[in-house]
Amino acid sequence: MNIYDRTQIKIIEAGFNTENIKDLVHLITQCTDISEAKKLLTEFEVLANKLPWPQDHDFGALLIQKEYKSAISKSIEKLMISTAHERAHWCASCSTSGGEGLARSVHVKELSILLQNCI
Repeated sequence: MNIYDRTQIKIIEAGFNTENIKDLVHLITQCTDISEAKKLLTEFEVLANKLPWPQDHDFGALLIQKEYKSAISKSIEKLMISTAHERAHWCASCSTSGGEGLARSVHVKELSILLQNCI
């Protein structure tokens, strides 16, 4: 089981629903217009910000990372991975201890590499 699956299970166990945010990310991958994708990402942020950070990962960032390659447009793909990177960075910056920060920064580094490859 990977970190995405473990995080999703913990979120569901905490009483949160992940289906709406997953549906929204799917819609983003189908966008061809960057302004439409940005509009949907604004809605995505609202949903993602309501979820906890179990496993020291932001589920929104993990979800986008899981699905960004499904985008039908390279510009949307880059926008998605950039958004995931920003969310992971925010998650890491909110850590309250050194170990927590280090754990969260691993995801930031992973997404930094993906973002570099999208440029």
